[in-house]
Amino acid sequence: MKRYCFILAVFTFFLGACSSSPMLVVKNDMDRARKDAPILLQRADVEKLVGEVPLEKVPLVTDEKGSLIASQADDLDKDGIWDELVFVCDFAAKEVKKLNVHFVGSNEKPKFEIRTNVHLGLGNMETGFKATDHAFSPEGFVGIPMAYQSESVAWENDVMGFRDYFDCRNAKDLFGKLIPDMLMDKIGTIESGSYHELSSWGMDVLHVGPSLGSGGLALFQNDSLYRLGSTKEFEYQLVAKGPVRSVFDLNYRGWKVEDKELSAQERISIWPGKYWFQSDVTIMGLDQDSQLAIGIVTSYLKDKKAFSFSANKDFEAVATHDVQSLNDDYLGMGILLPANSKLGTGDAPVLSEEIISGSRYNQPVGQTHFVSQKISDNSSVRHYFFAAWELENEKWADQKNFEDLIKNQADELSSPIQIEIK
Repeated sequence: MKRYCFILAVFTFFLGACSSSPMLVVKNDMDRARKDAPILLQRADVEKLVGEVPLEKVPLVTDEKGSLIASQADDLDKDGIWDELVFVCDFAAKEVKKLNVHFVGSNEKPKFEIRTNVHLGLGNMETGFKATDHAFSPEGFVGIPMAYQSESVAWENDVMGFRDYFDCRNAKDLFGKLIPDMLMDKIGTIESGSYHELSSWGMDVLHVGPSLGSGGLALFQNDSLYRLGSTKEFEYQLVAKGPVRSVFDLNYRGWKVEDKELSAQERISIWPGKYWFQSDVTIMGLDQDSQLAIGIVTSYLKDKKAFSFSANKDFEAVATHDVQSLNDDYLGMGILLPANSKLGTGDAPVLSEEIISGSRYNQPVGQTHFVSQKISDNSSVRHYFFAAWELENEKWADQKNFEDLIKNQADELSSPIQIEIK
């Protein structure tokens, strides 16, 4: 604590001595308050602000009073030099903040509250799991015997948890959270108990079955869905993990779609306080514009059907909202995508138990509502997947509140925090 206070004191002195230096001015253009608004600075932006960036030092962000703002510097291309400085801020309506960027040695960097996380554990239930930043799922692996903690690559923030089965199913699943702690390093071990049962931290809230789950991917072609599942190579690569953003890649090679063999990458990012993760998808080997399908499982829908709506002038949404969680309470799931990229929606067939039990490898897609998004060869397309659970916050039992969540986030995406150097 004494060292932390000393750093703050130095920063306050530094600000007073350099008041004429350029400042980072960030503005909320919206006429409403924003919480945990993401802000991203490229390295070139920081160079404009401070001049030459000192090597072997890390940047820190402070406000006008010299108080630290939780931040991280991410080396996205793994060349040993950070590329982006990211942080989040709360804003009042139309608020303008003046910030500074300073540098300290890596051993002087303060510890911030950890609000995002990614985890893949290798091993087994008997001997335990060891975290890794890079792994390949064996070709043809169907998840048995268990080789990965909770069978999945898992990611989370302080309000929701997600996972992607690291095997041929390659469907996404949800962990409902009741506490803000980072949990994915512990869930799926003997010590933590079954995540299918409600506990003090939450539970696995989604039945996936043969569906694409909560945002799983496929290619929609000639009225058929080709799951991004059984590929010759399925690779996980951690890109960044820190207090305010976590990023990882899922890479695929040898994806058979009719007579073609494609490659693909999904880059997933998650920020604090958000009920969504961001997915950037690139497919290589397409010879024409195609349709990327993003799915939501429908097998537990009771009284309602999937629905679509316009989130704002820039974004379209597809969603479900029903008593569809494994805890028999309300769960909302939604996909938000740029309006100019949406092509249509559809429903996969309801598969029989006989088909499901006999096709774990290269499993056909069933029990799924999907939205298709235009995608071209070697060009990235983006969407956001939302999930909100009633037990985490009772307001999510109201469909309007869930729709408003998506609409409000669409408005924030349409009006990012404005950044200037003055």
